[in-house]
Amino acid sequence: MRVKTIYAWSETGMDRKVNEFLEGAAVEVIDIKFATPIFFFSAMVMYKPADSTKSISF
Repeated sequence: MRVKTIYAWSETGMDRKVNEFLEGAAVEVIDIKFATPIFFFSAMVMYKPADSTKSISF
């Protein structure tokens, strides 16, 4: 799993940035977390790369 953090100063900017990320990447979205602190909007997209067939070992 990977994450992408995105922030913007307006709702419109946030929508545009999230949509651009999702359209431009071959990913399987797991979840999107959204927050609106006082002066900006932020989102964390949790995803798996679409071509992720590797198993992770520790």
